[in-house]
Amino acid sequence: METEKILAIIGYILAILFPLIGVIYGLVLYFAKGDDEYVKKHAKYIIIVGVVMMLISVILVSILGVSMLGMAAMS
Repeated sequence: METEKILAIIGYILAILFPLIGVIYGLVLYFAKGDDEYVKKHAKYIIIVGVVMMLISVILVSILGVSMLGMAAMS
């Protein structure tokens, strides 16, 4: 059980800091450890967190890009 907790914690950290790697890690956990319900449940959550973090990153980069274009047009 301790190993499963460590795998889940690593997955959440990866999903927050490196969303694409976190999603891939979650998919690997989901399919490699499919018999363990604890790992399978957290693998789904890791994938969701990774996708949400990617969406937030895209939104923030878009906002920053638009604001930079606006600042360039002003000068």
